[in-house]
Amino acid sequence: MPEELDRQTDTLGPAPSEPGEPPHGTEAAPDDRVKPDLLIAPIPVSNPAFGTGGALAGVLYYNPNNSPKPWVTAVAAGYTSTDSWAAGLFHNMALDDDRFRITALAGYGDVRLKFYGIGSNAGDAGVSVKLRDRGLMTYLDGQMRIFDKGLLSNLHVGARVSFLRVRSSISIPTPNHPELELPDFELRSGVAAIGPSFTFDTRNHPFTPRKGVLVTGTWMFGAGFLGSDFEHRKLEILSTAFFPLGKGTVLAVRKTMCATSGNAPYYDLCMFGRNNDLRGYEAGRYRDGATWALQAEVRQRVTGKLGVVGFAGVGGIAASSKDIWKHSHVLASGGAGLRYLASKANNVNLRLDVAWGKDGAAVYFGIGEAF
Repeated sequence: MPEELDRQTDTLGPAPSEPGEPPHGTEAAPDDRVKPDLLIAPIPVSNPAFGTGGALAGVLYYNPNNSPKPWVTAVAAGYTSTDSWAAGLFHNMALDDDRFRITALAGYGDVRLKFYGIGSNAGDAGVSVKLRDRGLMTYLDGQMRIFDKGLLSNLHVGARVSFLRVRSSISIPTPNHPELELPDFELRSGVAAIGPSFTFDTRNHPFTPRKGVLVTGTWMFGAGFLGSDFEHRKLEILSTAFFPLGKGTVLAVRKTMCATSGNAPYYDLCMFGRNNDLRGYEAGRYRDGATWALQAEVRQRVTGKLGVVGFAGVGGIAASSKDIWKHSHVLASGGAGLRYLASKANNVNLRLDVAWGKDGAAVYFGIGEAF
């Protein structure tokens, strides 16, 4: 849930009022750049895993070094109908004319979820037990722009270090479903990982782009020397491309891939739903060693403030990256949604989506686009 608060507060950043213009601060005069701007806003949250609720976020934008990219410091806390709650701190800053980017997050959550087991068969069976996860999550990511001109000037590369400490409790499985049991050492354990990260971003707008691509990736290695209880590896790549189809119409294509190797704990396996990679599936119902997903979404502006979307996707889950192409258990989903322009100044939408997957319908409500 701290990850969800991180993603939601990211949509509250300063942006131009018209698509295609540079973000506020990019071409601003130096006196305008350093003027702090404090935004306090409620954030609606609804998804199949956490239930329905809301969060309150305070976000401070400032620019002490006249960088093209403003600094952001945020604090947020939220609660949902499943009696889950989380709170977190977020900071992002740019140095040396945006050559260096540093991002940090710290959050704590007490989350009630359903645990269906591991593997595609467990997800299909639909039998679950109650799982309570109490966890502390932190990460520090530093990236650097190597090239100043050309296409590669949009690339930042660097490294990330992360810590996740989990204290969990699980309801006792029935004798007919022993696969829902978890090892005791995983219920009170932690992962400390380090590895490379990158961002490639050519979008013309941070929140409602009409063209460009955004690709992010991390390859994390569990590190015993940092105190990790596990030494598995986890690769995640998320990429989205945007294509203008006409006035007020945009096609967004999203591709995601996740793969783990080694003895990963249940809470750090790949799973659908964590990054909106296949709407219509409860986060954690399908989890295993590898996943992939491909989505397409058409976004149409109807009036000045109202828009509609239609989307469809397909994905797969497998025991490992070696099995992902030949032995994937394939899942599909589709749906439609409404968009309402909540902030004309920041060009940020409220989002309501209804998605249908293999196991039924799911409703999503939040700020900003799904991807």
